[in-house]
Amino acid sequence: MMPFPRMRLSHLVAAFVLPAALAGCADQPQPTRFAPLSYDYLGQIHLNVATLDVVDNSVANPEPGDIGYKSPSPPDHTLRQMAADRLIATGNATATSTAHFVIDRAFILHQPGGTLDGQMDIHLDILNPEGRRVATASAQATQTLHPDPSQTVESPANLYEITKDMMQTINVEFEYQIRHSLNKWLVDAGGTPMNNAIQTQPLTGAPDATPPAAPSPEALSPAVPSPAAGTMSDTRSLTELPSTGATSANAGVDTASTGTSSSAAVPTMPAPTPAPAAAPAAPQESEPSVIFPAGVEDTPAPAKALSPKAGFLTLPASKKTR
Repeated sequence: MMPFPRMRLSHLVAAFVLPAALAGCADQPQPTRFAPLSYDYLGQIHLNVATLDVVDNSVANPEPGDIGYKSPSPPDHTLRQMAADRLIATGNATATSTAHFVIDRAFILHQPGGTLDGQMDIHLDILNPEGRRVATASAQATQTLHPDPSQTVESPANLYEITKDMMQTINVEFEYQIRHSLNKWLVDAGGTPMNNAIQTQPLTGAPDATPPAAPSPEALSPAVPSPAAGTMSDTRSLTELPSTGATSANAGVDTASTGTSSSAAVPTMPAPTPAPAAAPAAPQESEPSVIFPAGVEDTPAPAKALSPKAGFLTLPASKKTR
């Protein structure tokens, strides 16, 4: 008997072993114990409302063919748990609005062909004291599951799995819609608003005072006192003094001393230190000088040689020649 070729032998082994392995996987029992679905590990959403109510419309208007109640964690019960874990009414004493968490639809259907379809529709309304809706946020999640045909389609494991998948989607979408549409009602755990509507106010509680007007340049400049009557008369006398002779110099000295004494009589007032006055120009002479008609020269003139007086020089005696 000719032995089978090595390649044909490997194909035969795979043909017998693979179905046995698949049968072993199919015969593996599904889990029968399931952890409760809760969401307190996620961040809480604090709302600036007085109360928070949960309304389940899926009970009043059930979906025909719904098998969600067979799940270890029914969809509507899981949504209520999510609202209890994540939505917190943290309004202050003046908060008068209320929040309504509404479950519109929450079901699982067994479709022909062994397919499971699930859907969740929820929304959150903010109502004013008159009961009128002033803001809302909604979210929706759908999921389809194709179970193993060899297993029971409506098994607790399959129903639990599709519910868990829908809740992962609804948590992300719902939080996004709340922060996008209800940002004016979001507060932290202490009730402080978290959006850009926070108003700043002074620590004293009084309204901001109007800032004082800027002083005018005239008010900033120092006041210069008006000269006294004596100072004016002294200045006039200095101008009218003659500019020639020693009398003019003496009069100038007297006038300067008189002006000093007169300025001392001015009432003392705070005034800035005046800038040093320029030296007064030398008085111009009204008539040219007889000695220096061109004016005083800076350098001395060279000494002039003068002729001796008459009779001072004598001629030498002359000798007569014979």
